[in-house]
Amino acid sequence: MASAQADQLALSVTDQGVGIPKEWTNKVFDKFAQIEARKAAGAVGSGLGLTFCRRAVEAQGGRIWLQSELGKGTTVTFTLPVASPRN
Repeated sequence: MASAQADQLALSVTDQGVGIPKEWTNKVFDKFAQIEARKAAGAVGSGLGLTFCRRAVEAQGGRIWLQSELGKGTTVTFTLPVASPRN
């Protein structure tokens, strides 16, 4: 989903996965952070995906965050500044 304010564009991506525990919602943006429950389930990644997303978004002057509910899924939202039109 995308929405725009006068100076920012917001994009959201939502899944219907297992969700992320509240205590992890800020930690998932840290390098190599992995949720312990996911390690036990065998689905393990490098823990770098959201770290790179945050760096890319912040390098462009935006911000990124997520909202999640266990058993219902996660929504990751980021904003980017809208470029002014050139003449």
